[in-house]
Amino acid sequence: MTDLPGKWRIFKAVCIIQMTLVLLMLLISVSGVFYGDNVAWRLFETVCYGLMIAFLYLGLNILNDNYPDNSLSNRQRRSFNLLFLANFLMIAFLFAKVIVQWRYATGLLSNYELTARGKLMVLVPLIIAIAVFIVNIFYLAGMYRLRLQIHANTLRQINDDFIKDR
Repeated sequence: MTDLPGKWRIFKAVCIIQMTLVLLMLLISVSGVFYGDNVAWRLFETVCYGLMIAFLYLGLNILNDNYPDNSLSNRQRRSFNLLFLANFLMIAFLFAKVIVQWRYATGLLSNYELTARGKLMVLVPLIIAIAVFIVNIFYLAGMYRLRLQIHANTLRQINDDFIKDR
């Protein structure tokens, strides 16, 4: 493996941060399955966050194993395509989470006198939901660019090898 350029190091750090945030949300959803009221919704959340974790893990694997010019295997391509599509569709789910947290936070902050600690406890879920939403959009764009760059580098290497063999 070659040394990663700066933009891909930042991307890798963002992946790790996103994985941490999504794991936190996954744990909350799993606990809600066992201790919450709306089990069906919590199961849906758990599946969504699980798919996000799988795509984040795949992204780190591709970055570590395939960058800059190792082509993706057929299994990696298929997994990438399915998980990319699922995560793209989950933008609506994540946006809905932001809206729900926003309504919850504004309702509590406007109707009750809260201490600083209470305000923090109300705002933290909103901040996490916003962060997961924004980072997921950047992650999807980064994964698309990574796949394009690996493909272009692989084609360039094949063409260079072909020209050398002539």
